[in-house]
Amino acid sequence: MTMKEYIVENLRKLVRIQSVSDNNMDEIIAFTREILLGIGVEVREVYGDSHAPVILASYGSGGVCFSGHLDVVPLGDGWSREQGEVVGNRMYGRGTLDMKGPCMAMIATAKELVERRIPFSLVFTTDEEVSMNGALAVAHEPEIVDAPAVVICEPTGMLVVTREKGVFQFRVRTKGVNAHASMPEKGENAIIKMLPLLEKLNSKNNIPAGTDDISCCVDVIRGGSATNVIPNECTAEVDVRFPHTFDRESIREHLFRSVDVPFEFELIQYLDPVKVDDDAECVCKMLEIAKTDLWAVPYGTEMVRFAETNPNTFIFGPGQVDVAHKPDEWIDLDELVKAVDMYCEYAEIMYR
Repeated sequence: MTMKEYIVENLRKLVRIQSVSDNNMDEIIAFTREILLGIGVEVREVYGDSHAPVILASYGSGGVCFSGHLDVVPLGDGWSREQGEVVGNRMYGRGTLDMKGPCMAMIATAKELVERRIPFSLVFTTDEEVSMNGALAVAHEPEIVDAPAVVICEPTGMLVVTREKGVFQFRVRTKGVNAHASMPEKGENAIIKMLPLLEKLNSKNNIPAGTDDISCCVDVIRGGSATNVIPNECTAEVDVRFPHTFDRESIREHLFRSVDVPFEFELIQYLDPVKVDDDAECVCKMLEIAKTDLWAVPYGTEMVRFAETNPNTFIFGPGQVDVAHKPDEWIDLDELVKAVDMYCEYAEIMYR
């Protein structure tokens, strides 16, 4: 069986296992554990505060750590392809890109490195899409702390990433007073109160991905209970991505300093932006192997968890990230094979 055939066969199985974040992960943990044990690596499980299992696998000690996540976002509507369907050189399915495909490349890399007797470790989390608590739970484990490099295998189009934006997700809520819709002067419309706040937030929106600026997206809004009732409450959920030039206080002040309507604020999630040394040896070695460029990504990854305990952390993986979380998500199978070759070469160089 060729490397590509091995990847296709097992990736199709991996994609067809349901693993939406916050759901039961027993099946995908069992599958991943079995395939890793079959390769000949040591496997253990760790549970974080969210009770999301993390697989830690290792072969020897002192090797590069490769990291990925097995959870995915919901399937959604609008698909024209079957889960695991292969057309030409593409495999389609939720998670093929983000990031069961890269995880399968990690497993194929492990298989090859065991045959070459080169030490390494692997980390597979199951809550990256919602909390990253699993990565937080294992960040101080020796597989991460003692590694000469931690490679986050998220899709980057095979570019080396040393910077990622911070994540600031929150709810804002405006209050009003119920009244009959035929007598709006008797009430206070919470939805109308929300509009100037959304307008202020939207002024920070539509920033191109990858730039050193802020993007702000209002993704959920709820308000009202009936067509003939003035709404007394309106809630919006907002996702903000911001570069390392901001911190928790400055990003909030930047977003709300000119807002003059009363509202309630509730934090959903905050993750710091990350910037590691572009000139670090671990980064330069991958640049030499991949013959590629440095890039900054507009999204957050588990790099934010691992860089705190191991500064030799960066992102490098197969796949074009702009098809993530969409219908007909896909991964280039030849690119997965190419990633395996690069990961193996990198692991060998960094262990010497």
